[in-house]
Amino acid sequence: MTTLQPALQPSSVKALSPPPVLVPPINFALVAPGVYRSGHPNRRNFSFLARLGLKAVVYVENADEYRRDGADFVQQHGLALYRFDLSDEEALFSPSGRKKLFEALSVLLDTRNHPLLVHDDTGKAAVTLVCALMRCFQRWALAAVYAEGDMFAGAGGSEGGGVGNAGREFIAMFDPARVELDPAHTPSWIVVG
Repeated sequence: MTTLQPALQPSSVKALSPPPVLVPPINFALVAPGVYRSGHPNRRNFSFLARLGLKAVVYVENADEYRRDGADFVQQHGLALYRFDLSDEEALFSPSGRKKLFEALSVLLDTRNHPLLVHDDTGKAAVTLVCALMRCFQRWALAAVYAEGDMFAGAGGSEGGGVGNAGREFIAMFDPARVELDPAHTPSWIVVG
């Protein structure tokens, strides 16, 4: 008969406490080293997010007030909160819309802000557009950029369901060289030139 090691005997197992339950936000994923994406986090997600060692949160949805519980989390953990309303894809074709987008990309692609979480309300629309543009900095093929976006947002990009036609057109025409980045703090995963 085999005897169990002391650490595996039933009396020792009873003393173990279950690990905490960690719940990531909806549509959570790693975009690239130092950049995570998701839908709007809530209280159930804060223990998970706290383990990431975030420095910043970038909210790319609308101009409404940031949710109180999220603002409390940001404040309690000493995070920077950046807000850019990128929810209107048509606005990206205007000078002011492009300026706002380029400012958002400058924050997202500055390693001094990493690790960071970029999110919108559902993790489908504006955040998918922004992540697609980051893929352009990595020189992904356009088909791969759209396929990743469809994975998070669903194919077709209907209203509230992901990147729409205007967003896809903007992605196809996007030139990363037009965005001013600080070369001293640019992530190593960006392809230059």
